[in-house]
Amino acid sequence: MTNIEDVLKRMPEYWLLMLMHSLCAVRPEVARTAEELAENVAMTIEYVRSTLSELCRGGYVTTVKDERGSPRYYVTGLGIIKVCSLFT
Repeated sequence: MTNIEDVLKRMPEYWLLMLMHSLCAVRPEVARTAEELAENVAMTIEYVRSTLSELCRGGYVTTVKDERGSPRYYVTGLGIIKVCSLFT
């Protein structure tokens, strides 16, 4: 059985997914910007944007536009299931 550290080493994008889940960014009303997420994980904005794109393609994260038209990201139902499965 694989532990969570092994999974995160092989698939570091799940670290950002877990962070978003921990921040309760699981609904459009509490979606976060890429900049906010980058500040929380101390990663470059380029890396966070790239990882968010990958997570969106996988269906784990989706976006909504804020009042200025900027994208805000939150974890989808599939993403929540993925986060929970990392611990089982």
